[in-house]
Amino acid sequence: MCSEIVVWTYDLWKIYKTPYGMISALRGVSFSVRRGEIVGIHGPSGSGKTTLLKILAGLERPDRGEVIVDGYDLNQLDENGLAMLRNTIVGLIPQDYGLIEELTVYENIELPLLLARVPKEERHSRVIELIEYIGLKGREKARPKQLSGGEKQRVAIARALSNTPSVLLADEPTANLDQENAIKVLELFKQVNRDFGTTIIIVSHDPKVLDYVDRSFVIRNGVLREVSPQEALGSS
Repeated sequence: MCSEIVVWTYDLWKIYKTPYGMISALRGVSFSVRRGEIVGIHGPSGSGKTTLLKILAGLERPDRGEVIVDGYDLNQLDENGLAMLRNTIVGLIPQDYGLIEELTVYENIELPLLLARVPKEERHSRVIELIEYIGLKGREKARPKQLSGGEKQRVAIARALSNTPSVLLADEPTANLDQENAIKVLELFKQVNRDFGTTIIIVSHDPKVLDYVDRSFVIRNGVLREVSPQEALGSS
């Protein structure tokens, strides 16, 4: 495994104003991920997992602290720079899959390539390659409502991979799946990691994830620390 650091944060804080006062979603989060690692971030709902993922994806800015992803200092990027990051460097898989209901499987996967102005022939070959890769050949024209939860998740993974990101971020990827489909999705992450060397960060409260990661972190009340698999299991 390459020892190069691809994700690095230092003293990240994120504070939200609520009707009940100020809430610290992240409290001084510092951690790093090496290129080619699969890392799990575990913790209960409301612990700060999704907030951290959104900051790494450039969807939210920290109130304090530093965050560098694949050499880019996110605090120094404007909105166009953050959009570039999301469309070329970071692939994000939201918990609700984020698929557009009016688009087919093919069109959902193609969308990031359209936004990146990839030529038509290259787009087509890439989309077909990804559909075969995730095992949905023959379902190109299906729409999300015609897919099972496991199939939706695979399409979401393919879409996130369309621009060959160096970092893949997955928010509770097994939360809406039965055990069989959850394992299939986790196996797909391992396959992506092996085939492309993609760095993958999975936030989850699912203990099954522990069998598929190289290192585990636990986040509670916005505080992150690296733990053993046994400790992570106790937090899930």
